Amino acid sequence: MTEVPAAVAAFEQATDAVVVVDVQGVIVVFNEGAEELFGYSASDVTGEFVEVLVPDGMQWGHQAYRRGYFAEPNDREMDPGLDPHAATADGSLVPISVRLEPVRTDGKLFVAAHVSRRGG
Repeated sequence: MTEVPAAVAAFEQATDAVVVVDVQGVIVVFNEGAEELFGYSASDVTGEFVEVLVPDGMQWGHQAYRRGYFAEPNDREMDPGLDPHAATADGSLVPISVRLEPVRTDGKLFVAAHVSRRGG
């Protein structure tokens, strides 16, 4: 895996749960808040495709949404009408809200997903 630019690595210090992916959808930052929410350690998922956090049967659809987002990145909430859930390390599903934030640095594009549990 390539070195993570400082502007991206800074998300490790965020107080909310943040997962940062590159344009291929590979997780490059998985902060402490994300570890608590998803039940994975950063070392378990860094370098994996973000779809590891997507419930079974929904990964292909998520890949299409991800490619569409990177084609026209903007700071926005992930569509709540999709009723998003995340798959945790123990296999349970957690209802989530996600704010997507494009991060452009060193000539590269990343997306920081700020994730929170819905309804709590």
